[in-house]
Amino acid sequence: MRMKRHRAAVVITAVILGGCGGTAPASVAEGVVVTGRAGVERATTAFHQALRTNDLETFMSYVAEDVFFMPPGEPPVHGRDAMRKWMTGFLAQYRTSSLTLADREVLVGSGWAVELGTFEWALQPAAGGLPVVDRGNYMQLWKEQGDKTWRFAREVYNSSVPPATASAK
Repeated sequence: MRMKRHRAAVVITAVILGGCGGTAPASVAEGVVVTGRAGVERATTAFHQALRTNDLETFMSYVAEDVFFMPPGEPPVHGRDAMRKWMTGFLAQYRTSSLTLADREVLVGSGWAVELGTFEWALQPAAGGLPVVDRGNYMQLWKEQGDKTWRFAREVYNSSVPPATASAK
């Protein structure tokens, strides 16, 4: 019974994700969508490695033109140029010293993929001082391009770490 529910959930997810692209998934076999998963994994691995190494150019090479990014406590960032500006400002303040992703779940549909997980992100202030460690949850949406490459199109993430109080600053 549990396996049937799992398969049903995967098939429903595949249908929903496939609907996002306007077409059905290429193939569903034994409840597993087999469309572009290796490409998605390659793209997400390289994207997150660029974030780990503070490599702005490689990071931006995985960002879609119409990206919509929602960082915690800030207004949304819309468009690739705005994302570059945001990331440049971020890197002027912080440098990633480590990034660990856990509990990853990647769902792949026809032309779209969703990545969910938790993160622990250690940041070193560029001006010096003690490192900051953030923990939380994230959801990214990846979009397959016409050339079959995958680009980061949407993200929302939150922090499980309480904000610093005025007296702690």
